[in-house]
Order: sequence, then structure tokens, then C-alpha cells
Amino acid sequence: MKLKHLLLPSALIIYSIAYSTAAYAHHSFSIYDIDNKIERTGTLTKFAFSNPHIQLVLKVNNEDGSEETWKIEGMNPKRWDQFENPRDVAAVGETVTIEGWPARNGDDEMALSAITTERGKTVILEAVRQRKARENIPETTVKRH
Repeated sequence: MKLKHLLLPSALIIYSIAYSTAAYAHHSFSIYDIDNKIERTGTLTKFAFSNPHIQLVLKVNNEDGSEETWKIEGMNPKRWDQFENPRDVAAVGETVTIEGWPARNGDDEMALSAITTERGKTVILEAVRQRKARENIPETTVKRH
């Protein structure tokens, strides 16, 4: 009898935690410099269609011999499919050029705009259309080119 009384509150607590975690994970474009698109060319080491955002990792070898590892965030996989973007646009191990909006804090991170491979360019997101993307924008600490 006591088990029945505990089941509903327990389910509600678990649901609340799961929902708040998902809501927290979703953020605006305000962490990216949406007025400054950059490009990086390198080897794609990760291309994962997972929630809440598609994740890519790009290894870039610079002319001076240094290496950068870029973390790139794409849109939600469901939205990607709704826009009819091909999931096989690029493959891990392939040399690609990624175009996107860099992180304002100077980290090697960006929001995905386009992917270019030997087969051509695929535009994923031409412009940021998020209404509140310009609200509460932190100051850009490092301008990337």
C-alpha cells in the first residue's frame, strides 16, 4: 500500500530532473560571435547526431605546425532532418572546411553554418534567426579570424 503512494511522487521527481536537465542544455546563440563567421579546414574526428545538438570535432593542423581541436555544435538532429540536410554530408576521417560563428570567449568552439567537402558545400544555417540572440550578449573577449 505504501509503495503506491511513493510511486507517483517518485515519477514526478524523476521527470522534473530529466526535463530541467534538457532545458538547461539548450542555450541561445549569445555565446557565439554571430556577427563574425570564420572557416577552419581539417580532419573531421567526430560527427554525432545526438541530442540536444549535433556534435562535430575538427582537428586543424596550422602552417606553423601547431594543432587546434575545434568543437562544433550543430542544430538539433530532428531539426536537421526537417531541413532535409543529408546525414552523410561528411564522414569521420574526411578533410572538410567548416564555416561557423566562433565562441565569444576565444575557445576553439563554433556554431555550425556550413560544411564543404570534395563533393561541394552544404549550407546548414545561413544566418542566426533566433530572436533573443542579441539579448544579454557577453562581451567578445577574443576576436577570431
